[in-house]
Amino acid sequence: MIQNENIKTFIKQTLGCTCPDEVFQYINCQSNIRLQDDIVLSRKINIGNRLLIYVIEANNPDSLKDIVPLLVSMGRNERDSLKLNRFRLVMVTDRLDEIKQAADTLFDTVDKDERIHLHVISQDDINNL
Repeated sequence: MIQNENIKTFIKQTLGCTCPDEVFQYINCQSNIRLQDDIVLSRKINIGNRLLIYVIEANNPDSLKDIVPLLVSMGRNERDSLKLNRFRLVMVTDRLDEIKQAADTLFDTVDKDERIHLHVISQDDINNL
């Protein structure tokens, strides 16, 4: 239960989610999810069967050109197949300014809708998960 409270706090405070509290009655958090040989999510979180969150560590700006479009596409497809409302891609980094600038630039160019969001956060922001 403590982990679920930490997840709820992270999603509401760090990511700015405005989902009502009842949505957080169901939280499914999986760790170390391999999407492809070279892409491993540190966490995949389903909140209330409404919100899908992929959390991935990203410290190499050169790798973003391949993974951002792929993760947005995979997240959108999973969101839609599960009939969820939103997808959030969370990139965790120790190089916040550099990764945020590169990720935001790439995110602006990918095929997405208004229900897909990108967050680039520091490692400190996710330490309690």
